[in-house]
Amino acid sequence: MGMDTVRYPEGHVLLRHLARELPVISHGHGVYLFDKQGRSYLDGSAGALVASVGHGNREVAARIHEQLVKVAYVNGTHFTSEVTEELAARLCAQAPPGLDRAAFLGSGSEVTEAAIKFARQLWVERGEPRRSKVIARVPSYHGNTLFALSLSGRPHYKKFFGPLLSEVVTTAAPYPYRSGLQDYAREGADHYARLLEETIAREGPETIAAFIAEPVIGSSAGAAVPPPGYFAQVGEICRRHGILTIADEVMCGCGRTGSFFASTPLGFEPDALVLGKGLSGGYVPLSALLVKGAHLEEMRQGSGGFMHAQTYLQAPSMTAAGVAVLDYFEKHDLVSHAARVGAYLQRRLREALLPLPGVGAVEGVGLLAGVELVEDKATKRPFPRARKVVEGLLGALFAEGLILWPNTGHADGENGDLVMVGPPLVITEGDVDELVEKLARGIMQHMERR
Repeated sequence: MGMDTVRYPEGHVLLRHLARELPVISHGHGVYLFDKQGRSYLDGSAGALVASVGHGNREVAARIHEQLVKVAYVNGTHFTSEVTEELAARLCAQAPPGLDRAAFLGSGSEVTEAAIKFARQLWVERGEPRRSKVIARVPSYHGNTLFALSLSGRPHYKKFFGPLLSEVVTTAAPYPYRSGLQDYAREGADHYARLLEETIAREGPETIAAFIAEPVIGSSAGAAVPPPGYFAQVGEICRRHGILTIADEVMCGCGRTGSFFASTPLGFEPDALVLGKGLSGGYVPLSALLVKGAHLEEMRQGSGGFMHAQTYLQAPSMTAAGVAVLDYFEKHDLVSHAARVGAYLQRRLREALLPLPGVGAVEGVGLLAGVELVEDKATKRPFPRARKVVEGLLGALFAEGLILWPNTGHADGENGDLVMVGPPLVITEGDVDELVEKLARGIMQHMERR
């Protein structure tokens, strides 16, 4: 068609943004993207924290192509495949204890829905149908399909979709910048565990099926890391009350925090775990649900199996991408690389950004970081949402060739501006320097104009 840019109402695509001109992408290589006009962009957020192995990765693409020309799709109720079996075995081999069965779907939202259905079915199989409630945390994000969105601790979403959403029980998520605690590291675990215990007592443990949490919170709280001992206490509380635990590692998993599973170094041993985004590196849609074989066996002895299926369940074109990405991770020791370069990124962000006007906090671990922008650093008062500070900043940075990911509304359910940094795991220290320098310069210029 020969277009270099598209602005609504041009074309026929249902665009996400109707007031922006979108450049047409040409190609990518590593951490860089290039549009049809020849402009380059440093992809500082890996798209939506997806492109783990970088853009234009010919090793991964070639492996996927090998599977495509063999067979791309079979229905998961008719066949399994070598790549599907291999991906399941390799993920389960390094997963938290007991997670020894895997199912593969197409997105984080889909796999979150599947995890909740698995938990609910297990309680019905056990003869405890009253266990139908799920505890989620605020702030949080678990997906965009209706129940996954219901689980997401983002109250501002209810403006449009409230009547369609399910009622979900919530408790506070560990959020260091806005915890109100004198010593988050020392007091945090006891504080948030107590809030969870109070929530369970109020609702009645016999009514609760599961508790779901992001081990490291993604964009909803700016890569907030839990206080030491938090998940040990959460696990003990949930086990004592018979509540299943679900780890949502769609954003923070697959090496992004410097460990393949973010749950592992935090001492979180969930009953189910979900992955997505970086698992396929963006080369095909792919997500994974990991569960315990002992729980699946209960279903086999009851109704006969897990009552869930979708069109692309276990499709070999998808699972081949997962195997290719794991091979690339191992060949290039990418998790260790992410840990090493991630430590450098965290240090550079804090040194360069915390002294700047409007920067309230820099949080994160590995190659996952959040920068919280505030109107008043002393009081932590957020900018009024009407000013759209993060949108303006990221628009200016995009024009200068730096792509980052925004989040809004986290501070009080309406106000709040966050910048998420989550580059491809192949990023180098030199790329980090470029990213941080562009971001610092952009914040300085943007705050001078506020």
